Amino acid sequence: MKLILPILCMLSLLGCSKPEGRWRATQDVSVFKAANEADEVAFILRKGEPCALGREQVVKAFMYREVNCAQGQGWLLYEAGYPFAQESR
Repeated sequence: MKLILPILCMLSLLGCSKPEGRWRATQDVSVFKAANEADEVAFILRKGEPCALGREQVVKAFMYREVNCAQGQGWLLYEAGYPFAQESR
């Protein structure tokens, strides 16, 4: 039972197809529950934590990017770039 959560987290990291690879946050960033709900924070992604970046979506003139992290799935609000650096292999 203790292995289910880590396995699900790893599968969610592998689920994003674009851009490929693992990414690390370069600063703390709020991750929102939905692309159109910038006032409902799902969790805070801390600097240095890894995640997978997914598709982009435009809602009401704002751009969001999907993320899958160990804490869960959510959306980042685009603010002059996404605070991530790609990990080297």
